[in-house]
Amino acid sequence: MLLELYLFLMWLITLFQSQDVARDFGAACTPEFFLFKKDGRRPFQLVYHGQFDDSRPSNNLPVTGRDIRLAIECVLSGQPVSSNQKPSVGCSIKWHPQTVQ
Repeated sequence: MLLELYLFLMWLITLFQSQDVARDFGAACTPEFFLFKKDGRRPFQLVYHGQFDDSRPSNNLPVTGRDIRLAIECVLSGQPVSSNQKPSVGCSIKWHPQTVQ
């Protein structure tokens, strides 16, 4: 399982080197989470854009993934995702010079 996760993350890094996806999503920092859902033939719908959880390197709160996990659980159970979403806090994205528009 850990190897599969590592390979998936390496694939994502390779896939998004152009930074087009981050730019199109309006990402500003890392980590920043975007959760989409798909209902039947409808287009994908952004239902969560926010933080992983309330932990920060300086606040000693445990890393739980609470915010994104609750959003995922809502989508999987067919419940609406709360509109009360806290923005991500992290390092700003370092845009590659060749991708800046």
